[in-house]
Amino acid sequence: MNDFPHSATTILDFLTLLEVEQKTSNLFNPAIWQDLNQLNLDLNDISQPDEIADAILDWCEKHQAINEEFNQKDWSTLRGDIVGEDELEIKAAPPSNEADIIRNRDKVQKIIQENQQPQDNTPENSPED
Repeated sequence: MNDFPHSATTILDFLTLLEVEQKTSNLFNPAIWQDLNQLNLDLNDISQPDEIADAILDWCEKHQAINEEFNQKDWSTLRGDIVGEDELEIKAAPPSNEADIIRNRDKVQKIIQENQQPQDNTPENSPED
């Protein structure tokens, strides 16, 4: 059974967590942001709301403190409190259609990508022609 409203809320809640952590880094350290890269890669192949939400929940379960925070905090209230802030672009209400959910998945991936530590990309003896 497709639990569309629950999936939409889970994705939006995780997006809210990422937005907050991007600004505060209370739970996420550089290693956590790097670990999120696997979730980012997994999300590339997922377009169903319930599967996106499951992937997010599976990732959270790997990190006890994050899982507890994610499951205990009232993210809808937090979204309501931060809607007026210019720097955060989180909608106050959960998305109502699949296209909105996919856009939120894309926003999750964008935040993860923005917070990845650069790999050692120094050129190896490249000729300077």
